[in-house]
Amino acid sequence: MGSLGTSSPAGSLVLPDIPPITIRELTVGLVDLLGKADGLVPPACASIYQGSQSFGLGFARSAASLKALTGWAQRFGAVVACDDYTDEDGQQFQHASVTFGYFGVEVRAYAFVPVGQTGTT
Repeated sequence: MGSLGTSSPAGSLVLPDIPPITIRELTVGLVDLLGKADGLVPPACASIYQGSQSFGLGFARSAASLKALTGWAQRFGAVVACDDYTDEDGQQFQHASVTFGYFGVEVRAYAFVPVGQTGTT
Protein backbone atom coordinates (compact mmCIF):
# COMPACT_ATOMS: atom_id res chain seq x y z
CA MET A 1 0.00 0.00 0.00
CA GLY A 2 1.07 3.57 -0.61
CA SER A 3 1.76 6.22 1.96
CA LEU A 4 -0.12 9.50 2.32
CA GLY A 5 2.91 11.37 3.61
CA THR A 6 6.16 12.09 1.88
CA SER A 7 9.52 12.30 3.52
CA SER A 8 12.64 14.31 2.97
CA PRO A 9 16.08 12.80 2.42
CA ALA A 10 16.74 13.33 6.12
CA GLY A 11 13.74 11.13 6.91
CA SER A 12 11.49 13.82 8.42
CA LEU A 13 7.87 14.14 7.29
CA VAL A 14 7.23 16.77 4.61
CA LEU A 15 3.68 18.01 4.18
CA PRO A 16 2.42 18.78 0.67
CA ASP A 17 1.71 22.40 -0.28
CA ILE A 18 -1.85 23.53 0.34
CA PRO A 19 -3.47 24.93 -2.80
CA PRO A 20 -4.59 28.57 -2.72
CA ILE A 21 -8.12 29.37 -1.62
CA THR A 22 -10.45 30.09 -4.53
CA ILE A 23 -12.08 33.50 -4.96
CA ARG A 24 -15.43 31.91 -4.10
CA GLU A 25 -14.06 30.51 -0.83
CA LEU A 26 -12.42 33.84 -0.02
CA THR A 27 -15.76 35.59 -0.59
CA VAL A 28 -17.48 33.24 1.85
CA GLY A 29 -14.66 33.90 4.32
CA LEU A 30 -15.07 37.67 4.02
CA VAL A 31 -18.82 37.40 4.62
CA ASP A 32 -18.10 35.25 7.68
CA LEU A 33 -15.53 37.79 8.95
CA LEU A 34 -18.04 40.62 8.60
CA GLY A 35 -20.57 38.51 10.51
CA LYS A 36 -18.03 38.05 13.34
CA ALA A 37 -17.59 41.83 13.36
CA ASP A 38 -21.24 42.36 14.31
CA GLY A 39 -21.51 45.50 16.43
CA LEU A 40 -18.32 47.04 15.03
CA VAL A 41 -18.27 49.94 12.59
CA PRO A 42 -18.32 48.34 9.12
CA PRO A 43 -15.68 49.28 6.56
CA ALA A 44 -16.52 51.71 3.76
CA CYS A 45 -15.09 49.22 1.25
CA ALA A 46 -13.80 45.65 1.21
CA SER A 47 -11.41 44.02 -1.25
CA ILE A 48 -10.49 40.40 -1.84
CA TYR A 49 -7.02 39.60 -3.16
CA GLN A 50 -6.78 36.04 -4.42
CA GLY A 51 -3.11 36.29 -5.36
CA SER A 52 -1.98 37.25 -1.85
CA GLN A 53 -4.85 35.39 -0.14
CA SER A 54 -5.85 38.51 1.79
CA PHE A 55 -8.65 40.97 2.52
CA GLY A 56 -8.45 44.76 2.57
CA LEU A 57 -10.95 46.75 4.62
CA GLY A 58 -10.98 50.48 3.99
CA PHE A 59 -12.49 52.93 6.46
CA ALA A 60 -13.59 56.55 5.97
CA ARG A 61 -11.20 59.51 6.09
CA SER A 62 -12.32 60.73 9.50
CA ALA A 63 -11.21 60.69 13.12
CA ALA A 64 -14.04 58.23 13.87
CA SER A 65 -12.14 55.63 11.85
CA LEU A 66 -9.37 55.54 14.48
CA LYS A 67 -11.93 54.46 17.06
CA ALA A 68 -13.43 51.98 14.58
CA LEU A 69 -10.02 50.42 13.90
CA THR A 70 -9.37 50.16 17.62
CA GLY A 71 -12.61 48.17 17.96
CA TRP A 72 -11.51 45.80 15.17
CA ALA A 73 -8.08 45.42 16.78
CA GLN A 74 -9.62 44.52 20.14
CA ARG A 75 -12.10 42.07 18.62
CA PHE A 76 -9.51 40.22 16.51
CA GLY A 77 -6.44 40.44 18.76
CA ALA A 78 -4.36 42.99 16.88
CA VAL A 79 -2.86 46.45 17.44
CA VAL A 80 -3.36 49.74 15.62
CA ALA A 81 -0.26 51.04 13.87
CA CYS A 82 0.00 54.63 12.60
CA ASP A 83 2.41 56.16 10.11
CA ASP A 84 2.67 59.61 8.57
CA TYR A 85 1.53 59.80 4.96
CA THR A 86 1.44 62.69 2.49
CA ASP A 87 -0.65 62.32 -0.66
CA GLU A 88 0.24 63.63 -4.12
CA ASP A 89 -1.52 66.95 -3.34
CA GLY A 90 0.59 67.50 -0.23
CA GLN A 91 -2.23 66.75 2.25
CA GLN A 92 -0.95 65.06 5.40
CA PHE A 93 -2.61 62.00 6.89
CA GLN A 94 -2.13 59.45 9.59
CA HIS A 95 -2.25 56.06 7.90
CA ALA A 96 -3.78 53.85 10.59
CA SER A 97 -3.87 50.12 10.06
CA VAL A 98 -4.72 46.87 11.80
CA THR A 99 -3.42 43.54 10.48
CA PHE A 100 -4.55 40.12 11.71
CA GLY A 101 -5.15 36.61 10.45
CA TYR A 102 -8.58 35.10 9.93
CA PHE A 103 -8.50 31.35 9.24
CA GLY A 104 -5.20 31.68 7.41
CA VAL A 105 -6.17 34.78 5.43
CA GLU A 106 -4.39 38.06 6.15
CA VAL A 107 -6.79 40.91 6.93
CA ARG A 108 -5.58 44.48 6.64
CA ALA A 109 -7.99 47.16 7.86
CA TYR A 110 -6.89 50.74 7.26
CA ALA A 111 -7.85 54.40 7.15
CA PHE A 112 -6.17 57.60 6.02
CA VAL A 113 -7.15 60.20 8.62
CA PRO A 114 -6.39 63.88 7.89
CA VAL A 115 -3.82 65.10 10.43
CA GLY A 116 -6.05 67.97 11.56
CA GLN A 117 -8.63 65.38 12.72
CA THR A 118 -6.21 63.22 14.72
CA GLY A 119 -5.10 65.86 17.18
CA THR A 120 -1.58 65.60 15.71
CA THR A 121 0.08 68.69 14.30
